[in-house]
Amino acid sequence: MKRFIALALVLLPTAAAAQPTGSPQSLPLVVDLKKAVVGSWAEYSMSFGEAKMKSRWALVARNASSTTLEMSMQGGPTAQMGGKVTLKMVLDPDPIGAAKPVKEIIMQIGDGDPMQAPSDAPAQKFQKPDAKTLVGMETIKVAAGSFKTAHYRDHPPSGTVDIWVSEEVPPLGVVKFVTTPEPKTGADSPPSIPPATMELTATGGGAKPTITKRAKPFDAAQMMGGAPPAGKKKGK
Repeated sequence: MKRFIALALVLLPTAAAAQPTGSPQSLPLVVDLKKAVVGSWAEYSMSFGEAKMKSRWALVARNASSTTLEMSMQGGPTAQMGGKVTLKMVLDPDPIGAAKPVKEIIMQIGDGDPMQAPSDAPAQKFQKPDAKTLVGMETIKVAAGSFKTAHYRDHPPSGTVDIWVSEEVPPLGVVKFVTTPEPKTGADSPPSIPPATMELTATGGGAKPTITKRAKPFDAAQMMGGAPPAGKKKGK
């Protein structure tokens, strides 16, 4: 269980960009999810330390009582867990500031059956970047093209975090971010944040839910062992 949460929440660079103090529970959100087009998606290239990954965020459903996002991540450490990790997050219609922004989290590893997130999974939050950290408005070029962005920079004790965001890039609004570790100066120095980057590589529409089966109760054995190869059941 902790292995999965580490991959899905700690290794997720958007979490580091949103909460540079080291909390893995917050994600940046500058897009109004009540107005964003259902089916919108954004793909990213990512590095976290020496690991290279890619991720995809998609707004796959919305009704009067909830908004549903799916995040998939593959490459790097996820290769040890079936090759791909997918999270389905059912959110409050306005998750920023909501007492319970995430109503449900469902996870799927590789081609395995979807499972409910464990009851002790960290509480997910969403927030806008701190206005006090705004550097200015900048047009930046990334793999997906050129975007007018707001550039924020924070200086936690563990390093520096730069993030560029745009309301025109649903579902979250992240265009790029870079973390730069602060060199440790002594045994009592806070742990450095890992060097990490995340860059928008593509955007589009028409995304459909990929987790469609009814989720099973959390299964620690399947979680730790990863998903079996396609067409083969465990123990066979």
